Formats: sequence, structure tokens, C-alpha cells
Amino acid sequence: MRTRICALFSGLFLAVFAAFPALADQTDPRLDSLFEELRVGDAIRAEENVARIIEIWADSQSDTVDLLYQRAELSANNGAFDLSIALLDHIIGLAPNFAQSYALRGTVRLTQEDRAGAIEDFSRALELEPRHFLVRVTLAEILLAGGSKREAYEMFQKALEWNPHDENARDRARYLRREIDGQEI
Repeated sequence: MRTRICALFSGLFLAVFAAFPALADQTDPRLDSLFEELRVGDAIRAEENVARIIEIWADSQSDTVDLLYQRAELSANNGAFDLSIALLDHIIGLAPNFAQSYALRGTVRLTQEDRAGAIEDFSRALELEPRHFLVRVTLAEILLAGGSKREAYEMFQKALEWNPHDENARDRARYLRREIDGQEI
């Protein structure tokens, strides 16, 4: 079960990040208006706004780091996880405030069933970019797989604060709400 969950979410996470080219990191001021529109806007534009947010997150603002990041993504997508981790370690040394490198390394670590390392990386990504709804959804699934229903529910709710159009997160939160109904949340 754990391996299946790891494979499902790491595959989804890697596919999402590989699909979008880089533009600017989590400090980019354009993110504020995109998040506001995502939070209050309609579902029609939500997918476009999510795509733009992911694009912006994926750019470190350094050509060297961006090249290494692209190679780390490619390595991960091709199953060369050790190479991807080595590249991401180097990226983090060069750009320790680039949240997306922690998000990707967490995903690769999750794929390698290094749950503790993945959680550490995802936590650091959230310190740098608290609005990272993809990391929050992944952490919620890790918490749920570990039997922490209440904490998973809360993490899904935090993800939905930033991206209320995520049907999967909404469905999972509803399911968990029913599971823990009657218990103090």
C-alpha cells in the first residue's frame, strides 16, 4: 500500500513539474495576484492560474540552477533517482531558498521510500512557500497513509485555502471529515 501511494503521488508530482517551463521563483510578486485570482476566481480560469503558478515556482532566477533543476527533473522522470538527488543536493547548496528544489527532492525521496527525508524537504518547501498547495496535498497523503486522519484533513484544508479548485483535495477532505466526524478537529 505504501509503495503504491508513493508511486502514485511521486508520479503525479513529477509529471506536474516536468510539464511547465521555468519563469521565476516563489518570491515573484506576480504570485500574489495569481493566488488571489485562484482563491476567489472561477474554475474556468483555475487550471490556467495553477499552470502559471507552477511555472513561476520552477524558476530559480539563476541560469545555472535552472539548468541543473531541469536535469534533476529529467533524471527523476527517467528513473535515475540517485542522480536526481545528487543534482538537487547541489542545487540546494547553490540556492538554499529555492523552494521548488526541496519540493522536487521530497518527491524523489518519497519515490525512494525515504518518508522522513521527503517530509523534511516538503516542510522546508512550505517554510519558503507556505502557499505550495501541491506539497500540502502530498503531505496530507503521507499523513493519511500513516494513519493521521485529523492531521491529513487539516493539511488538505490548508491546500484548499490556496487552491479551492482542487477536486481531489476537496474529495479527500470530505472523506476525512466524514471519517473523523464527531471527533474534535
